[in-house]
Amino acid sequence: MGILDDLKNQSEVLKAGEAQEKQRQADLLKFYQENIHPKMLQLYTFLNEFIEHLNYIKTETKVSFPIQPDGSMQEFAQGDYKVTIDSATEVKEINLRFNCNLVEPLIFELENSERIQRYTDVLHSYRIEFDRTDNKDSNYELISSKFKVLGPVPINVILQGDIATSSIHLILNNFEKPGVSKHTFKERHITEEFIDGFGKFILRQNPGFLKLEIEDEHKEKIRQNIQADLKQRQQEIDVAERLLALEESEDKEKKSWKNIFKKID
Repeated sequence: MGILDDLKNQSEVLKAGEAQEKQRQADLLKFYQENIHPKMLQLYTFLNEFIEHLNYIKTETKVSFPIQPDGSMQEFAQGDYKVTIDSATEVKEINLRFNCNLVEPLIFELENSERIQRYTDVLHSYRIEFDRTDNKDSNYELISSKFKVLGPVPINVILQGDIATSSIHLILNNFEKPGVSKHTFKERHITEEFIDGFGKFILRQNPGFLKLEIEDEHKEKIRQNIQADLKQRQQEIDVAERLLALEESEDKEKKSWKNIFKKID
């Protein structure tokens, strides 16, 4: 094979791979548009109406966070709901925002610079508004600090449509604890029952809501383990069959040689 033939074959392999990837991306986009996008619209329609009622009737939802300096719980009132989407025609992200408000500011005075810094870090992790007034000695060493915690704790509940994985990601920011947690659901999960449970989850009435994802992940792992076992067994069978075929072939060859020697004799 000449150099041009070699290069031509390499180009054809690359082109075939690119065409295959292009088709895969097109199939994923089609699946998203036909299956995931309608679910995203359904979720947005629900949330839009959901928060309209919540903001009008001012439903009282209490939630507690370990925001006290000693780590004990402090009660907040959840409200001020807003929902936005990234596009009116091709929804890929729904962002529900609300606040958890204090009835009145919390005022603390803490000593010890390490304790003061730890508590400051806790407040920053919740992205909560606060004032801090420091008291320092003549050497500018921190002696004590007075905190005035104003609130609110801002909450984000984000739904993201993922074309690449044909999934909907639920991203919770500050919902139960500081930081972000991510949970993934498939199109089959998004039912009327799921959406109703999601609404109750937002109102802190459905603590078991995320167990659906855990149970589904567990089932998926079991399915993958079964498939892996079946694949391994099939490979073992294939190896055994090849060995058997090889033995039969060797036996036939031996018999053939024996017949030849008999004829010679």
